[in-house]
Amino acid sequence: MITQMRSTVPILRRDFVLFPLALLMRARANGETPARLVERDLIATVERDAGLLPPLTLGVARVVLRPGASTLAATPNGARMIVVESGVLAVASTSQEAGPLTSVELGVTPPSTREDKELFVPAGTTVTFGSLEVARVRNPGARSVVALDVAVFREEPRPISRGFTTEDGISFQLLASASAAAAPSGRVTLALERLRLAGAARLPADLCHGLTLTYVEAGSIQLSPVAGDVFAARAAASTPYSMPGSLQPIAIDQSRGITAGGVVFLPVGAGCGVVNVADRPADILTLSVREVA
Repeated sequence: MITQMRSTVPILRRDFVLFPLALLMRARANGETPARLVERDLIATVERDAGLLPPLTLGVARVVLRPGASTLAATPNGARMIVVESGVLAVASTSQEAGPLTSVELGVTPPSTREDKELFVPAGTTVTFGSLEVARVRNPGARSVVALDVAVFREEPRPISRGFTTEDGISFQLLASASAAAAPSGRVTLALERLRLAGAARLPADLCHGLTLTYVEAGSIQLSPVAGDVFAARAAASTPYSMPGSLQPIAIDQSRGITAGGVVFLPVGAGCGVVNVADRPADILTLSVREVA
């Protein structure tokens, strides 16, 4: 399935001037967020009729392929969303007989030899895989390909390489990852979204519970757990090649500030409040897994 990426609708300064101040203050007093304070862009969705069997690995990475570079990208028993940000990516499908994806292959492995017709995916386009699997991806063009690679698949918890560059032209940077011991039952929908929270804006309630992985791209947010086990990881240090820290639990009676590069993970049954307490906007990327009613 291929979907065209949709751009967010800009909020003009005069819109805020015309917005009734009394209504804005009332909403803040009630803990509500006026819709215009949150820009929400659905990048891609994919459904799994057969559901997802735990334990699960959730991963969001940015991958760069130099001209001619190629890597395996199979997702048996899982789902994948590839968002091409620049260049043209060639994607080849494969049969259902491949073995399960591991966290090692999430980074890079040799190309598979069993593949069908290639699909060429240009910049600004997202390709998703729920039941159909992928043999490999490659860069057929003369300029580098940059893509967001998002995967949810069955695997026992294990470390994932956070960043590396191979001799054959593939660079990998892990933005966020987590292991989930439980998953929603039955048919599920995976959604990848990008949101911008204005000052004092709250994350929409449907993204504050359940199986959700959040990456802070810019700005900062304040996290306040309200149920279950909520986890967060610090941002990378301001040094070359530094990576975010490991996920750590946050007690329900505590609040935690999460800056750009930080990660928030909500397993099934967890819930939290998320608000932008700063004046500047906060940009976040969320991956959610929800049961389809």
